[in-house]
Amino acid sequence: MIFGIIILTIIIAMLIYRLFSVKKQIRIITKQMIELSCGATEKKLDISLIDNDLDLLAAEINKNLKGQRQLRIDTTKSENRLKDSVANISHDLRTPLTSLIGYLQLLQKGELSSEQQEQLEISLRKAKHLQELVVSFYELTIFDSDNMAPNFVKINYSNILMDSITESAPIFEKRGIYPEISLPEESIFVLADEEMLRRIFQNLLSNMAQYAESDIKIILSNNDKTELTFTNLVSKPQDINPD
Repeated sequence: MIFGIIILTIIIAMLIYRLFSVKKQIRIITKQMIELSCGATEKKLDISLIDNDLDLLAAEINKNLKGQRQLRIDTTKSENRLKDSVANISHDLRTPLTSLIGYLQLLQKGELSSEQQEQLEISLRKAKHLQELVVSFYELTIFDSDNMAPNFVKINYSNILMDSITESAPIFEKRGIYPEISLPEESIFVLADEEMLRRIFQNLLSNMAQYAESDIKIILSNNDKTELTFTNLVSKPQDINPD
């Protein structure tokens, strides 16, 4: 009888010990899950557990976490590719739109009938509205993009500058402004991101075409270092939004 009681006591003690061990492991798993949920860690759950059922549960949770982590990575890559594509398409649309608007404005100087003038004004208004939408779309993708690392390659700096000036020429001509351009005889090559550089030139020239009054000078020099200078006079500098 006493022997049976001793055996029963030992069994109960072992069960209590196992129960506390399992509860302790559940608390450990819960703590790790909380850390994962808060983003405090990316570690997998510890599956070195004494209980086989808990071990299997932790293994399944780890498998699910791995799948979710890979899904987040794939989603981020896909979003970045989409943002880059939208930004590139938006920029590619801005350039011909700028030229189109410039030529439409030049057409207004010609001899047109009242009907033709009205149709031209409608076309110009629609083109400007489309340009505003494209610019807004482009700026949205740029501001929202986390992947803005430049792709440095050797490019012809002089040619890209002249391409940008040529594209903006109709706008300058409409206002009767003819920039003074000074370039070295030999082409200048630099390491830069071509798309980003074209966007910078386009923004600078667009601002000059909008605000400049006269004396526009674009000077590219290559002495000890390559320097590009844009200068112009403005009548109302307080109207310029530096943002």
